[in-house]
Amino acid sequence: GEVLAAVESLYADRVLPFGRILLKRIRERSAAAAAAGGAVDVDAAPLIDPKGLRQVCEECGELIVQPEDGKEYSVLIVGRLHEFVDVCSPVDYHPAAMWEKLAEYLETLPAEEAELPGGRYACAQVLAGRRLPFLQHCSLGEVCHIVQLALSKRNLLGYSEGSIVPFGRSLEDVKSQFAARKQPLSKAAEGLPLATWDEARAGLWDILTSSKDGAITLSNAKRFFRSSFGMELSETALGYGRMTDLLMDARFGDICHLESRGKIQFVV
Repeated sequence: GEVLAAVESLYADRVLPFGRILLKRIRERSAAAAAAGGAVDVDAAPLIDPKGLRQVCEECGELIVQPEDGKEYSVLIVGRLHEFVDVCSPVDYHPAAMWEKLAEYLETLPAEEAELPGGRYACAQVLAGRRLPFLQHCSLGEVCHIVQLALSKRNLLGYSEGSIVPFGRSLEDVKSQFAARKQPLSKAAEGLPLATWDEARAGLWDILTSSKDGAITLSNAKRFFRSSFGMELSETALGYGRMTDLLMDARFGDICHLESRGKIQFVV
């Protein structure tokens, strides 16, 4: 009964009940019930066995379990229509006035309120829980989408030491400043020559053509460059704040492209 109720609550929030999200929601509801109107401490809620939860869902006649990327799965209610928000969609349908209010809010946040949870879902929960007027008509799923766009497209949020923070406090903002000055950011670059555009192109071509299947993970590109050529492939030194943006530059168009395989990005 509690599992079905938790799934229904995610339907109401327009959040697709992935297994990891369902597990969190059950613990949230358990913590809220134990608090009896007082302060809710989710960390104090009993831990749930992920495999056991999936088995309960599979054995429930009112639920359908669907496989997702990797080992993830989602849970749907039999015969129930849904309007889940695609939180990863790049389409920005939110009103300009909302973005203006959010930007203003984030710019004026005091330090003690500026450090938000590092997960998109948990960050959205905190923002929704603050009862901000410009988010009051949004479902939790829509707030998750807003967080995603604020991170990926709007440069309103970024990351710092595992937390989500206003962009001006983030590593991404620091990187964009270094990129504007075309300076390396990585400490690993100290003592190593920086790859020029020509060296970056030739080096990446050499790495890809000598790799087993003509592809490497994006996260390993810099490491391979250092070990193979004794040079630092620095996106900021070449004028970009992110490695993904650097590799999508037209100058790499005849060398490689990015490809997502599940949740992992590859340089191919």
